[in-house]
Formats: sequence, structure tokens, C-alpha cells
Amino acid sequence: MRIAFLSPLPPAPTGIADYSAEVLALLAGRHEIDVFHGQEQVDQDRLPRGVRIDHVRAFPPRHYERAYDAAVYQMGNGLDHAFLYEPLARVPGLLVLHDLVLHHSRARTFLESPAAVAYRRDPSDATLRLAAEHDLRMYRDEIGYCYPGQAGRLDEVHLATVGSLLAYAYPLFRLPVEASRVVAAHNDFILEAVREDVPEAETARIPMAVEPVAVPGDAVSRIRERYGLPPDAFVVGSFGLLTREKRIETVARAVARAAALRPAIRLLLVGPVPDPDGLRSLLTRIGVEDRTVVSGRVPFEELPAHIAAADAVVHLRYPTARETSAALLRVLAQGRATVISDLEHLADIPTDAVLRADVTDEEGEVTRALFRLADDSGLRNRLGEAALAFVKREHTAARCLEGYESALVVTARRPVPSPRAWPDHWPAPV
Repeated sequence: MRIAFLSPLPPAPTGIADYSAEVLALLAGRHEIDVFHGQEQVDQDRLPRGVRIDHVRAFPPRHYERAYDAAVYQMGNGLDHAFLYEPLARVPGLLVLHDLVLHHSRARTFLESPAAVAYRRDPSDATLRLAAEHDLRMYRDEIGYCYPGQAGRLDEVHLATVGSLLAYAYPLFRLPVEASRVVAAHNDFILEAVREDVPEAETARIPMAVEPVAVPGDAVSRIRERYGLPPDAFVVGSFGLLTREKRIETVARAVARAAALRPAIRLLLVGPVPDPDGLRSLLTRIGVEDRTVVSGRVPFEELPAHIAAADAVVHLRYPTARETSAALLRVLAQGRATVISDLEHLADIPTDAVLRADVTDEEGEVTRALFRLADDSGLRNRLGEAALAFVKREHTAARCLEGYESALVVTARRPVPSPRAWPDHWPAPV
């Protein structure tokens, strides 16, 4: 099969770039694949040989010259994925929906355009308002199509308030779903939500491919030495993009409370830091800066050793885009005892594989979990073994490959979606 694969790629600061590199490694030997991206540079050493890599500008002429059997779009809720909307609509294919909520990134496409930003700085300027109207109208048209009768109110609330939960209540996925031949996701919750909103959508579940990586003991000791973590320290880790939604403040507060009785506890934060000054201030205010290591983003090949350097992991998420977190699965694959948020879309993780924190008492639940884990190595071992068994059973490379192969066959056979009464700016399929 001849496939166009469109996605952010390493070193883009999104976990979906790492995910895409792994999926391409599975598919490369079985299909003719052209990979398209929207970034300035690509780490080609992370991608398999035999795939052709080009900027997305090359996709339309190459498809029109010789049509692909299927196009695959890896869509997430970040601006790194904004370049996907135009080709997705023009050349319908397999939409892999990593996040149910796309509102944040789609709104930023319109509301953070140069014209919109200039207008927001001086809303009394009629000239600036006129210049921004085109972008603002496109945003209103999309939310009006997806949520009829509510566009004016949503537009007003989104522009005039800082309510962080609004976008989660109105996920804004309908247009890309309607414009796709098949929609895939990594958990049933997303697929059920898609079918509820777009009943005629063809859906497919694709497991993630997450493999445990053997980590020598000396690699763990070197990581601890690098960061000044004592051998007897109880290290609590958090991995992935260190945003507010990862509840880093909750984790830090729980560590601070636990430190009163467990002074050997340390906090290890591994992942990109969108707001370094804000994080530094947060850790100082809570009083854990002296017992916290912030590594930032680490080379992908070093990630397993960093995970293994943690005695326990806290992986929280709220609000949630209902994503299946690759960062969480990698932690579980390394057999780490893990505390997660008690959320509906994570119900597929067995009860004996993790400790769950009720989001209504998040800090207290995490604090109590840290005491339990610090005091009971047997519990840590049991959780780690069950976590590893879950990943080996549900998220193997073989299952991921099988899911993609099946979805690609269905995608190639499905007709191009018929145009609907989409907003005027939404491209029609070719």
C-alpha cells in the first residue's frame, strides 16, 4: 500500500512526534511511505530508513500526480498539529485522534494570529478590529457549526474570560471527524464520544506500541549521581510535558507534606518545561526546590533509565483531553509503581496495576499514596509487575501493527466523505 503519513516528527516538543517515529518503524518495511511534516528541521536518525521525508508543501502535488492509497493524520491538541487541518480536509484519510479535545489548539490558530493579537492589545481600535475580523469570524463559524445556537455565547466567553474548562466542555472535533474516512483512537472513551457526536463515523481502536526497555543497574546509579540523588532517597518521578494540567503543584505539595515524616523523599521532574520561571517559582513557594530536580526534556534513549531512577511515579491529569498517555504507558512498561488520576477514560488500566487518586481530594490521596509506597517495597513491586503485565498484554508492537493494518485497509476502501454545510473557510475534499 502507498501511504502518506502526516505528523509532527522528532525533535518537535510533543510526545506524538516520538509516537509517530515508533509507528513508522512498524509500518516502514511493509508499505511505501512518504512522511510529511510542518517543521523547520527533522531528526532523521530517529526515523526508519526507506521512508521519504518532506515538508507538507510537497504533499498535495505528489498526491495529485499519483494518488496515495491512504493518508494518515496524527492529530493532537497542540499547535504542532495545526498544519494537518488543510491536507486532512483536502485529502480525507485515517484520522488518528490522540486527544478528544482539539479546541485549545484550533482556537489558538485563529485567536493568536498576528491580526487577532494586535486587536486584543487594543480592542478600542476600529482598524485593528476590522483587520482581525476575518480570523475571528472563522473561529465563530467553526464553533457555530459544531455547536449550533451557541457560537455567540462561546465566542464571548472564550474571548472575555480565562475560564480554563470551557474548551474541555466543547472539544471541537466534529469537523475533522466528518472530513475523514476513518477515525482511530487509543481508547474506547474517545471512540464512543466520536460516535455520539457523529453517528455515521467509521471508527477503529488502535493500541499503542510500548515496549519495556532493559535498563542496567549502573545506568540508574549514573542518573542518580548526575542529579545528586542519594542512594537511599525515595525518588518520586513525573514524566512528560510539565504543564499545569499535569498537576505538578499537587505533586509538589504532596511531596512537601510527605517530607515532614520522610525526609529522604525527592522529586524528579522529567520533560519539556513550557514555563521555567513559573515552575521555579512554584517549587520555591511550596518549599521543595531543594529536594527537586528538573531535568527538562532528555534524549529519548535516556528516558527508560530516568524512569527506572524513580522509586514511584505520580502521573496526574486534570482537566483531561481524554488522551491515552504514551508517557504513562512508558512508565508502566518500565514496571514503576504509579499513582494516576481516577478518570473514566483510564478504566482499561487494571485496578491492581496502579493507585488511583480521586480528583476531589487529589493532594490528600497522593500524599497518602506516597506514604504507602515509601513504606512498602512489596506493594511497589506488585504494582510494577501488574503494570508491566498490562502493557505487555494490551499495548504490544504486534497489536499496534495489527490495528494500523486493519484501519488502513478500511480507509483505502471507504469513499471520500460528501461535503456538508461546512463553514465557508473549511476546505472541500478533492
